[in-house]
Amino acid sequence: MGQFGQICLRAGAEFPNLAPPTGNAKLGLTIVNPRSQPYNGSSQSSPLIRRPDGGEGSSDENQRKPMTQLTAAICDKGNTVVALSDRMVTTADMTLGFESPNRKAEVIGHKSAVLIAGTLHEPDLVIDARTRARGKDRIRDIAEEFDKLYRELRCKRIEGEVLHHSLGISTFQEYQQKQRVLHDSLVLETNERVRTYDLGVELVLVGVDDKAHIALIANMGWRSFDSVAWCVVGMGDRHAQNVFAWYGYHAGIPLKEALYIAFEAKKKAEMAGGVGQFTDALFIDKKGIHLIEQETVEKLLEVYSEREHGGQRHTFDKRITELEVKSHKLENP
Repeated sequence: MGQFGQICLRAGAEFPNLAPPTGNAKLGLTIVNPRSQPYNGSSQSSPLIRRPDGGEGSSDENQRKPMTQLTAAICDKGNTVVALSDRMVTTADMTLGFESPNRKAEVIGHKSAVLIAGTLHEPDLVIDARTRARGKDRIRDIAEEFDKLYRELRCKRIEGEVLHHSLGISTFQEYQQKQRVLHDSLVLETNERVRTYDLGVELVLVGVDDKAHIALIANMGWRSFDSVAWCVVGMGDRHAQNVFAWYGYHAGIPLKEALYIAFEAKKKAEMAGGVGQFTDALFIDKKGIHLIEQETVEKLLEVYSEREHGGQRHTFDKRITELEVKSHKLENP
């Protein structure tokens, strides 16, 4: 397999027959793929580039986190999953942000939904995934459909924005045929741009089949967060992670306590900036998808504010354990 084929495979594109550049030029660059390592709950696990001088660092594109906050947590002995999101929307250059009237959660199936962070220019990704997911009950199968569509779209964007824009080449196949006549430095630069290209969107898939599941679909593929039992995406993720760690979160926690912890994590994430104050919340169990009423969210905010000012984070009192969770079912469009 050629060097470029290896780069494409690790970046999610499947073109193993692409040949390496000609000449004696050395890449001076090592592929580092931390997504292949076990998840440790740290926001430090972003894709890295090992530079020719031996240093390591995230690429500029991968350093940008979505200006939003998505939070999901498995609870109720692994039978339910809760999901929260803000409504912050920002322009691509991050110069303008505002609260959207629309939720970031999209219903996929009878017992599955996806939360979206990142660009607003890929609506077909969710629409196509919903179509392909019809008749599929296993959350893993739905995650794999999302992953396939994500990689297809990413390859399409690379062909348009990298190959065609920079080289006048329309497809990876054409690039394979022509790269031997291109200058080595140009091939190396193009290979690196392909490897680090970020579609700019992350998806948190939540759902229930025999058990509750959380899956993250992003630039380097998809992975399950079932064993961790929670997942946070976007600005302020370190603040949110600290909340789950502080409570020693696990999948056996009851629904009401889990809902409060996820809410507290989302509120802590707002400290980082770029996270909207409005909160949408839902939970999914074996009966379906339940959108939590804003009356309940406002009650959570009241309890959160009192606990923060009163220093009562160590235990869950009746305001949480006996919280009336008002909701209504969301149906598959």
